[in-house]
Amino acid sequence: MKYFSIILTIILFIFIFLEILFLSLCKEKERKIFKCFPLLTISILFLIIDYEKFYILSIIAFLYFLGDFLLLSFKKKLFFFGAISFAIGHALLIFYLFYKKIFILNFTNLIISLLFIIFFIVIFYLKMKEKMKSFVYGGSIYLSLLLFIFIYSLLEVTSYKFIFLSFGSLIYYVSDLLVIKERFIENSKYLNLLIMSLYYLANILIFSFLYIY
Repeated sequence: MKYFSIILTIILFIFIFLEILFLSLCKEKERKIFKCFPLLTISILFLIIDYEKFYILSIIAFLYFLGDFLLLSFKKKLFFFGAISFAIGHALLIFYLFYKKIFILNFTNLIISLLFIIFFIVIFYLKMKEKMKSFVYGGSIYLSLLLFIFIYSLLEVTSYKFIFLSFGSLIYYVSDLLVIKERFIENSKYLNLLIMSLYYLANILIFSFLYIY
């Protein structure tokens, strides 16, 4: 089982490398072949390592995989369902952090986090309501979940390992802001390359933290 986990980890990085490579070469058809597999591989990896301990993390990674799959299409309806899949994954991640007592419920930290989120929602809504139309409401909630993880992790730091979670959630947040720019404002040749590079880095940092904590 240990060797199988090592092989899967190697395959994971091969999938990431191939997608980034084809993305940089602007070979969209080839890139789409490998886009969904990294998070699916992470999901399987957690099941193999320790099902009883990591089954929630496996579900989270699978929800991200499903979101990746749905976001392959540029149809607004599939984009909407893809975003929902990611949002459920983020919400489940927050649940996991409190359930496993990685985050300790602290009302002061909770209030500070919520104040930051309210401020963000107001600014985001005012700036994006014309460009995103009705999607602005879902976008606000979705990004707030990542912002909550980032802020609360900064307030909750108990060891150097939290750098993985804080930095990972911040990178994830930036990556999704760029996705919104790509879908609703403007796209550029290398924007997707930056988005996916940040996305995979964020997932590696977050899931590494959850594994070693």
